[in-house]
Amino acid sequence: MLEQSLTGFRGRLTAADAAARSGLPTRDAADGLAALAAEYSGHLAVTDKGELIYDFSRGLVRADGPGLVRRIGRGIAKVVFGTVRFVVRAWLSVVLIGYVALFAGVLIGLAAKSDDGIGDVFAVLLRVVAEALYWTFHPFSPMYLASAPSWAQGRRRQVAEVPFYERVNRFVFGPPPAVVDPLYDMKKALVEIRRQRGRVAPADIMRVTGGSREAAERTLLRLVVDHEGDITVSDEGAILYEFPALRSTADDKRATAGAMSAPIWQKLAATPPLTGNSAAFNVLFTAINGFNLVGSSVVLAHDLTIERLIALVTSVGAEHPLPLPAPDGVPLALGLVPLVFSAALFALPVLRALGRRATAARVARDNHVRLLLKRLLTGSAEGRRFRFTRSELAEACAIDGRRAGDADVERAVRTLGGAVDLENDGTLVYSFDDLAREHAAVGAARALASPDEAAPGAVLLSSADDGHGLRPDPSGARGPRR
Repeated sequence: MLEQSLTGFRGRLTAADAAARSGLPTRDAADGLAALAAEYSGHLAVTDKGELIYDFSRGLVRADGPGLVRRIGRGIAKVVFGTVRFVVRAWLSVVLIGYVALFAGVLIGLAAKSDDGIGDVFAVLLRVVAEALYWTFHPFSPMYLASAPSWAQGRRRQVAEVPFYERVNRFVFGPPPAVVDPLYDMKKALVEIRRQRGRVAPADIMRVTGGSREAAERTLLRLVVDHEGDITVSDEGAILYEFPALRSTADDKRATAGAMSAPIWQKLAATPPLTGNSAAFNVLFTAINGFNLVGSSVVLAHDLTIERLIALVTSVGAEHPLPLPAPDGVPLALGLVPLVFSAALFALPVLRALGRRATAARVARDNHVRLLLKRLLTGSAEGRRFRFTRSELAEACAIDGRRAGDADVERAVRTLGGAVDLENDGTLVYSFDDLAREHAAVGAARALASPDEAAPGAVLLSSADDGHGLRPDPSGARGPRR
């Protein structure tokens, strides 16, 4: 109902404004605004009176969501690519190996029939493939693919072997994306909230999930709706999120232990591998596909159409072989088609390799944000700073000893909600005033949080009771319930 009443709305409003527009109670309108701000590109602001204002200046536009045309285009591309990938996945390996056998037969026939040196070419091609197989499977090769020694067999059995066709697909299309639990970040956010006594700010969510400040705010707004949370404003004007109901636990150690509460900067993001295969298999695939590429080129150079191929095969071993018929058309089955096919198998990974620069840049931007978070959120509470020079942040965001550039620093600062200030002497300073206010306010709120919130209370009734108010005793004796 609230969403319908705000259709076409652009601007800012309070919970009372939303209640007047929708007819809902003010509390329900406030919950609805939090839900809409989490789903759409909404922002929160606080006034000097401590009242929350919900900003929908862009209207109800989905957060990080593309437009309708782009969504349709992505859907079509996804279907087309999925279909192509399915077909290629089924036939790629078969066609690859099939062409090897066909070209081997064709080249054998040419070598037996011709005296113009084609036999030498064929011998070189076979030697290339043989060398690739030898160095791939030779037990003294550093790229040996045979079974592991007996002492490593136990560990090897636990790792599923990647089928040949899957490795071919990885070479061409890249490794499959890692399977990620869609609720993993939400789980980490919930664990962090419980660890922080149910009082958090956006920085606490960014600490365990990474991402931007805007994304952390949307996550908190969604959690407020789903887990009976509340949004409060401190005297300093900091917006805090309180979840006393989430603190209830029968074993607090389980709620806060493990990697779920580890900071995001503990492990930096890495650029995914180009193929995910071993170097040995990449060499083997290159040799096999290169053989097909050269074989199809030879077929085209000799105009070996189907008719001429049949004549070539029937003349092998004949005492007086007849000359091949005159060329008639372009060889397709063993010429143009496999040439394009083999060239594409090399072109696709080359194109992906060229695109790795953009991928590496995205990974670096993510890591700059993580390292900047580390600089902001580590250290003693008393000595924590939220105002830095450009040089300090460039050093803090350094990756493998390489300082971050000015553009990288400014991008990371904007992602985390920072601002650029100009000192009287003209020095640029990056400040995080919101983080500073929230850091002080959330610390005070946690200090005032009652420990009773985490206690679920005394057990009054249990399904383990025997029906007489007594718990069964393993020894067979009965006694009063404790």
